[in-house]
Amino acid sequence: MKQQEKKYLISSFTKIENKLARIGAKKVKEVISVHYYGQHSGNDVEKFVEYADRVEAHVLKESGGQFTMIKHEEIPDKNSGLGWLRNQGYKTMNIVKMAYREYSYKNGTVGLYTIDDFLLSVILYYPSGQHEAIEKEFGLERAEVISVPYNKFLDQLGRLRSTNL
Repeated sequence: MKQQEKKYLISSFTKIENKLARIGAKKVKEVISVHYYGQHSGNDVEKFVEYADRVEAHVLKESGGQFTMIKHEEIPDKNSGLGWLRNQGYKTMNIVKMAYREYSYKNGTVGLYTIDDFLLSVILYYPSGQHEAIEKEFGLERAEVISVPYNKFLDQLGRLRSTNL
């Protein structure tokens, strides 16, 4: 079954980090990346992501506030990503920086994300139906669920960076 991401807004990573240490969850990766979203009205996502060593195109479908990756492919470089967004019909892109650590736990992943250097979020990557059990384990049942892409959430906060393509 495909993993789906469910995102939560939190004020601190401390409790989650302590729990991850107690259960011996293994850090899978630590990454800083820049995400370039095609700006549109829906919650599906078409973006390219610039990592230190590669660039990838991502397409995600949203359903009930959870996101499923349906396309994930490496592309040659940032200019190719800009062209890809233009070819999808976008005139404006939103720019979001993400610094994150991901930990392997119970056949899924717990991600600790700092968005644009100020917004703290946890992403649980698990098959549909498993998020609720994991969120209880990590004390996230009262946390605000971010049911829109991060670019839309930053826009709601008045903190979104955009540029014309």
